[in-house]
Amino acid sequence: MKQKLDRRVRRTRRLLAEALVALITEKEYESISITDITERADLNRATFYLHYGSKEELLVDMLEERFDELVQRMEALNPNRPQWETCEAEVLIFEHAAEHHQMYKVLLGENGVGYVVNRVIQYTAEVVEEDIRRYITEDDINLPLTLVAQHVAGALYAQLAWWITHDMPYTPEYMGQITHGMCMRGTADLIGNAIAVETVHNK
Repeated sequence: MKQKLDRRVRRTRRLLAEALVALITEKEYESISITDITERADLNRATFYLHYGSKEELLVDMLEERFDELVQRMEALNPNRPQWETCEAEVLIFEHAAEHHQMYKVLLGENGVGYVVNRVIQYTAEVVEEDIRRYITEDDINLPLTLVAQHVAGALYAQLAWWITHDMPYTPEYMGQITHGMCMRGTADLIGNAIAVETVHNK
């Protein structure tokens, strides 16, 4: 989670983020300049560079702020049950993507910024791995949990990317349900099978 920032810093970063989002709705991300962003935010370039080294850093910061909001919503779900047991978390993810679809379209589209896309996947993998480790260890399943989390994050990214770039043809609820079935339930089966194999092997 991000550190709490001074109110003035938060306000400046919010203005820059809002300016970038507004510009994204008007033209291609690649054609947006730092000057475009600062003029829209009514700030100067020096102020921008006090906070960010590039527009990609601004995009990542904006992304992580939105993802922190999403994680807080997910943490409000049943804390005593693994997220892979229901589709509630996946539905929340697709609802979040619908709320911020312009930002997601930039991140997940065919012209998505490489290292920003990688950060999306890595952030998701970290959240998934943290949840998995609350219930099992690598010794339980004889599998690297980091790889399991990377698998889930990559599959979820692919589903989100398809949905966003095809103008969200299905509801978040439907996408959450089918993504849960393909990604999380499959992972749960993998974990369960690994535990079963390990149990038989150790008898």
